[in-house]
Amino acid sequence: MKRIEKVGVFGGLFDPPHIGHLIIAQSVLEEFKLDKIIFVPAGNPPHKHKFSPYDTRYKMTELAIMGNQKFSISDIEKEIPGKTYTIGVLKNLKQQIKGMIYLIIGCDQWEEINTWKTPEELFKCCKIIVMPRSRHSIRKVGRLCKKILISHAPLIDISSTEIRKKVKHNCSIQYLVPNEVSKYIKRKRLY
Repeated sequence: MKRIEKVGVFGGLFDPPHIGHLIIAQSVLEEFKLDKIIFVPAGNPPHKHKFSPYDTRYKMTELAIMGNQKFSISDIEKEIPGKTYTIGVLKNLKQQIKGMIYLIIGCDQWEEINTWKTPEELFKCCKIIVMPRSRHSIRKVGRLCKKILISHAPLIDISSTEIRKKVKHNCSIQYLVPNEVSKYIKRKRLY
């Protein structure tokens, strides 16, 4: 009998993607014995309002994951008109992926899960892995909490917001983002 492939789905703005994203993805890949992780740059998320153009974030994410054969990228959110809701993205991905999907979210997102579009539906499409975040604890309250998987990925206190501020103030972002991402940011004069 053929083993079912286990595919992690890691969505986010990735504005820019940083080494924290990569460390977490690799940790989750190993901890849950996933076969691969698909990075999904957000198209037009309902909870965020100010971000770089999609193609810019997609290219930076593509550069960030270069060299890891277990990481890939999907432009599925680019094709979705209007706001991009996680449930819609997962249903589209489910048509493309022959295997079990594991949605990777931070505990800050988990705290807001009840504000998401049809959160109960998510559990029909995938398993949900919740990652620790600094200054947040994973609260196991509510009817859905028994269904989540909790990751022991390391706490990486790097934020895209702080990286953008550093770039704006002409400070170094070395060691915070992969070199190719840093070069792209400089070349395109982002942030």
